[in-house]
Amino acid sequence: MATDELAHTGYLAHTGYVDRVRQPLADREIRHLAWLGAGAIDEPQAQVRLLGAWGMCQRHALGFLAVEASLNEGWMFRPAVVYDNVFDRAVRALAARRLFERSRIAASLQAEEPCLVCEPDDAHRALVAAVPAEIVARGRDLEPLRRLALDTRAHWEPWICGACARNDSLLRCRLHLAADLRVPGDSGLAEQRRLVAQLSRHLRTYARSFGWANQGLDTPVDRAALLGAVGWCGGWQAIRQLLG
Repeated sequence: MATDELAHTGYLAHTGYVDRVRQPLADREIRHLAWLGAGAIDEPQAQVRLLGAWGMCQRHALGFLAVEASLNEGWMFRPAVVYDNVFDRAVRALAARRLFERSRIAASLQAEEPCLVCEPDDAHRALVAAVPAEIVARGRDLEPLRRLALDTRAHWEPWICGACARNDSLLRCRLHLAADLRVPGDSGLAEQRRLVAQLSRHLRTYARSFGWANQGLDTPVDRAALLGAVGWCGGWQAIRQLLG
């Protein structure tokens, strides 16, 4: 994995990045996230970038959940679909390899695209700027997402990356797993695969629960999987910061 991605997402104890995670979203960021949630995220080019970037950076991934939750009364259909698709990639990335398994999995975990909110498409800047101020004001409310995080905390806390939390958990987020695989030692691939499979299964149930035939079939652990997916893809600092 490229060192610049590690630095950008805070995995080198990058103080500037940690401070950035704690800063409230700027109006431009909320406008962009609201615009994506209103349907722009379904565009093919956006889908390609999201898949190539493993979703969004942790700041904007959590911001996307917060904006969607605040604007849609907790309804987070589009983030669920995005991360459901991303976790299809995660399952494939961690599949067993006969030869050079560690290096090949580490390479498959690397992002090929930047976060589409950090580096927006120039063609869409005017459309993003047109998002009205009242949407920005509503999108700044963190309470709906904070309630979800608190209500499901017992389910997502066991999924936290031990390197992010600096504890003895053997579980790893994507970036810390890729870093571990590039150095000698036991990376616990079997356990990492179980985590990704579990998250993928619950996330799929949650994403499908927005369909008419499956409404009401999701459980708290399925809803927690959306936070788990964001944490696994981009790191856990922002989610932990959300709860102080």
